[in-house]
Amino acid sequence: NSHYDFVTRIGLRSMAKRFAPASEHRNPLVSPIHADMTGLPPLLIQVGAAETLLDDNLQCAEAARSAGVDVKLEVWPDMIHAWHVFAPMLEEGRSAIRRIGEFVKHRTAE
Repeated sequence: NSHYDFVTRIGLRSMAKRFAPASEHRNPLVSPIHADMTGLPPLLIQVGAAETLLDDNLQCAEAARSAGVDVKLEVWPDMIHAWHVFAPMLEEGRSAIRRIGEFVKHRTAE
């Protein structure tokens, strides 16, 4: 999806190098996908079907589910990374933000 998304694999590798040494990239404190997710609260993961990080988000959702976490995964057609920031001009952004509010409201009412 990197030909659609403004987030590129090259850019991600560059950011990762700045964030932590390569020897630390599998450290759960650096990359939570490698953490034990047991005991996490319910998660809402919203990911764009056209974003570079789609597979990473799917992997995160599966890892959390495998750890017994209640995960709601929403894959939004044609959306790129962080499409929510375009909410002022994009209905999908507004809808995604509303769904976040609904998720939080539902989970905090329990």
